[in-house]
This record gives sequence, C-alpha cells and structure tokens, in this order.
Amino acid sequence: MMTDSPPTSWVYPDPSLAPWPGFALAADAAVQHLDAALGLDLWLVTAVEGDQQVVVAASGNWAQLASPGTVFSWQDSLCLRMIDRQGPTSAADVRVVPAYAQAATGVLSRVRAYVGVPLVGEDGRLFGTLCAFAGDAQPDALGDSMDLVRLVGRMLSTILAREQFARERSLEVVSAHALAGEDSLTGLRNRRGWLAALEQEHDRVQRYGSTASVLSLQVHGLGGPDEEDLLARSAQVLASVSRPGDALGRVGGDEFGLLAVHCDATSAQALLGRLCHELSQAGLGAATGVATHLEGEELVETWHRAEAERQDQLARLRGSLAPER
Repeated sequence: MMTDSPPTSWVYPDPSLAPWPGFALAADAAVQHLDAALGLDLWLVTAVEGDQQVVVAASGNWAQLASPGTVFSWQDSLCLRMIDRQGPTSAADVRVVPAYAQAATGVLSRVRAYVGVPLVGEDGRLFGTLCAFAGDAQPDALGDSMDLVRLVGRMLSTILAREQFARERSLEVVSAHALAGEDSLTGLRNRRGWLAALEQEHDRVQRYGSTASVLSLQVHGLGGPDEEDLLARSAQVLASVSRPGDALGRVGGDEFGLLAVHCDATSAQALLGRLCHELSQAGLGAATGVATHLEGEELVETWHRAEAERQDQLARLRGSLAPER
C-alpha cells in the first residue's frame, strides 16, 4: 500500500542536496568536484566581459593565482582559441597545437595541458568558460575525461540560463512600471528608478563576480529661464557617452548618476574623461566623482563614495572662487 505523498511544506533533511542559492556557488562546487575527480593544477569558471576574462570560481594547486574576481586578457587566452575552434577542447600537450602554443606565453608560459568548454546562457549567448590547466603534459587519456567536463559545463549553463531568464522576466516587470521610475523632463531614471538599477546591478555583480563603477556629477550653471534646456542637454551628453547596459539617472535637481557595468577603475577614469570632454563641448561644466565597486560593498555605497568625491570637488571649487577678506 502506497503512503501519502509528502506535504508541499515538507523539507528534505539533508542540506547537502538543497539547490545552490546562486550560480557562483554552483560554479565553486563544480570546480572543486572536477579538481578532486580529475586533478590538473587549476580549474576555473570564468565570465567574458568585453576583452576581459573574469574568474568566477577556482580550485586546484594554482588557485591562489586566480582567485574569484581576477581578470585576464580574453584576447590572449587559450579559451578564446577553443571557442573559435582553433584548438580542441582537450589538449594533453599544448605545444603540439599551434594556436595554443602561440598563446602559451607570459602568465600562460607554464601551461602544458589544457581543457575547456564554453558556458552559454539564454539564446546560446556566450557567458564564459569552464576550463582547466596543468603545468605538465598529460597522458592522451585526458580526452576520456571530457564527457564529465561537458556534462558539468552543460549543467552550469542550465543554471545560468534559468537565472538569466528569471532576471529578464524581472526586468520586464520593472519596465511595466517604468513611468514610476522615469524623470519626465530628461527621460532618464528618476531617483527611484536609479536606486532600482543599482540594486539590480548589485545582484548581477554578486552572482557573477563582475565589475561596475559609478559616476556622480552636478552640472554647473543651472538656474534661471534656461534650466530645463540645460538639464536636457546634460542628459543628452550622458546618453552619448554611456554604453549598452549602462544606467543613467537624474537623482536630484541638477545631479546625475551614471552606472557603468563591466567597468573597472581604469576604464571608469577614461569614461569620466570622455564625459567631461563632451560636457565642455556642449558648453557645460560639472563637479564630478567616480568610484569602483569594492568586494563586500553594496553598489549604493559605491554611489555614495562617488557622491562624496563630487561634493569634495565642488567644495574646493567654491573655496577657490570665494573672495579674499
């Protein structure tokens, strides 16, 4: 006789079988399992962001060389050549694969064996790679392990695709309420919409270990009959320098914010330079501040650091213009 099925509130008592709460933790478990099962010196899950390959999870003897958040050149990587099918997914000796041998220089000069498979998200778009490296050439039997590597890679891609699908559906809900978060004068996000954008991007940064920076600016000379025109021109300049995926907001009367995704400190300074140049070309000036997200920091805190830098710059400017007594 069959027993009744468990109630919907029933919780299985073994926490080791519970779902991972996010992709990054699943990736960490995956590389640890592959390291224990197959060896090699370094197992990685990486995300590709522009021309950078960012480490999401690492395990193995060389793990200290590639902790989560470490950035490598995507153009110089073995993984790019694997993705472009210039080399196989398994190379027991990279020296016998011309594309891999050519790339095995600099930080990769100690690599003698390589394994890699792509990780894809929604619609088959490349997210990054699951890959491994060894300092010694491996037996030809290394290729026999690829069934397991492909299986783990496909499982990670499935988790990733489901997370991206859920995030896109969430963004659709946000879009349905866009008017509540939009500044009617500039068409940018208002403060409410800006805070929502920071929260959404913080979730992505936490999940995938990517980088983000925030620019804060207060435009000079606003006031009088031309205030609306100058605000609109400021918004146009911001839109002209922003990149796909960036978020813009009018967060106060004459205060704006730019959330730059996949943007480290060096890139943020370059972006700030372009912004100041374009403002000058439009006959505008601004006090500015910039901050790059730090590990363990809420992205709204990053914005507040950028605001503090902007306020310090404005105070210095006002001090230099004050008449001497």
